[in-house]
Amino acid sequence: MNRNMQGKIVLITGGARGMGRETARMLGAMGAHIIIVDWEGEAGTRLRDEINAGPGSAEFRYCELTRMAAVRKLAAAVLSDHARLDVLFCNAGITDPVRRVTPEGYEHHVATCHLAHFLLTHLLLDRLRQSAPARIILVSSEAHKAGDGLDFDDLNNELIWKDHNKPSNAASFTAYHRAKLSNLYFMYELAERLQGSGVTINAISPGFFVNTSIYRNLTGVFKLGAKIVFGTGTLFGWNTPQRSARTYVKLAADPALEATTAEYFEHEAVKTTSDLARAIEPRKRLWEWSVAQTGVGG
Repeated sequence: MNRNMQGKIVLITGGARGMGRETARMLGAMGAHIIIVDWEGEAGTRLRDEINAGPGSAEFRYCELTRMAAVRKLAAAVLSDHARLDVLFCNAGITDPVRRVTPEGYEHHVATCHLAHFLLTHLLLDRLRQSAPARIILVSSEAHKAGDGLDFDDLNNELIWKDHNKPSNAASFTAYHRAKLSNLYFMYELAERLQGSGVTINAISPGFFVNTSIYRNLTGVFKLGAKIVFGTGTLFGWNTPQRSARTYVKLAADPALEATTAEYFEHEAVKTTSDLARAIEPRKRLWEWSVAQTGVGG
């Protein structure tokens, strides 16, 4: 792989922590300019300063991705300050047993994992086209296979929490499954629409139970089980953010993947998505709903 990313501009949502942070470090070490997007201000500015002390450069942009107005403000600032954008990582994600709703009324898994990235991608799409060859990389998960798919009568996850006032690990897993499946529907549909543009879009499974903060809100026996799995996996190097980030870097920097699009990778190799993820009808329906919610992509 060509290790030179000098002059390339890379935006990473959820870039201050976990796999986003490790990706930022690796690409910064290859000379890229990293736009770190996160709501963790202290971690983000610390990472910015660390990268700026090396061969690359970085800036930190605070953004609460659950707020569509904040996403629009972020995109406007990036477009104002940067004449090009080479790589967009839609990395930020959550899993939360508490049902939380944004000021616009969207459940947080829906807002953070899908709608924010749908909106941000479209707001930056012309800049990516102008910078072609450019790459969009979505972070999905094998969790996309672990459920029944989207419920188009409940896209805002109203019904999976039996009691909106009580935490439910089961509901959060269902919401996460739906969100990660939505990422793949977005990938497949946008890949078709970008044919011939010089902009590719691919997705990543980071691997199972990667030791990041995404699971920090789990409760009870689920939290205990996660700690055991994380500790064991980290001890043997199976599920570290660094291992997962190598796939992120490959998709961002490998010249051999310049024309690769609509593929799903795990640990640097192509992996097969579920039959449900490749179904055309639900991805078209989700796209139409997403356009209606965000006002972009129509």
